[in-house]
Amino acid sequence: MESVSFDTLTFDHPTARRPARVTASLHLPVDDAAPFPCMVILTSSAGVQRHREHYYAQALNEAGIAALIVDSFTGRGVRRTVADQSLVSAAQMEGDAFAALELLRSDTRIDAGRIGVMGVSKGGVATLNTAIAVRQRWRAGFAHLFDLHIAICPGATAQHRDATTHGRPMYFMLAGRDDYTPAPLAVEYAERMRAAGNRRIKVKIYSSAHHGWESVGGVFDIRDAENWSCCRNLIEDDGRHFVPTTGRSLSEPEYQAWARAHCVTRGARAGGGTVELKLRATADLLGFLAAHGFAPQWTNLRSTRINQA
Repeated sequence: MESVSFDTLTFDHPTARRPARVTASLHLPVDDAAPFPCMVILTSSAGVQRHREHYYAQALNEAGIAALIVDSFTGRGVRRTVADQSLVSAAQMEGDAFAALELLRSDTRIDAGRIGVMGVSKGGVATLNTAIAVRQRWRAGFAHLFDLHIAICPGATAQHRDATTHGRPMYFMLAGRDDYTPAPLAVEYAERMRAAGNRRIKVKIYSSAHHGWESVGGVFDIRDAENWSCCRNLIEDDGRHFVPTTGRSLSEPEYQAWARAHCVTRGARAGGGTVELKLRATADLLGFLAAHGFAPQWTNLRSTRINQA
């Protein structure tokens, strides 16, 4: 593992204009020859966790894929955003992801033609945003795009009205019992992306899973969690939020204030994962990567250790 740092990519979004120095950890396969395909891993609202982000990095490494775990929080003086999602926005994490992409493309150990992005929950939102075509204009035509996107339990209450993507392969991995980032909203978004022209989208729902199934053990309550699952809106091409219940388009600050007053609730359930579910979902993830040329060394998960903490 190597520690790296870089400046985030700032772009034309109210919450993504503030510069920041971001840290990340680069995990490289041990027994394979470079250059490696690589996945940028964006975190959930809980920040970097051993049983989640580091687990995925290890599974990727065992399949011959490098992993860069981006810590979007520490450099901004934040530990977690569960109770206040405004502390670090998904747009800021999107900027971190593209800055990481630029860093990786300059590393001769990484295959510049096989760099993907993945994220859980809040990181899943940022992952979806990296795929949306209109946001490339917000980034002033930033030169590079990700080659593949994997969103695990992403929030999808805010969907772009124009759901056109860059057409790269996408995988939605969803939990059937998710009351935090409900699967039906993400399924709807995936269908809208398909209708807008991207036929390389796969959706998988784990019917018995809860949000954050990487945590093996009982289901637990996140009592302080900001829950945005009832805050449906459409993101316009200029970044405003059209709220159907009001019939109005609101600026980012106006929308944040309106939502906290009218639709944001508190509390969600998470966890409840099993070793079998975690292995099955990870096998599905690696199978998707292998199908798109990212996991040439992948055969099984017998050597992957499951952190049950």
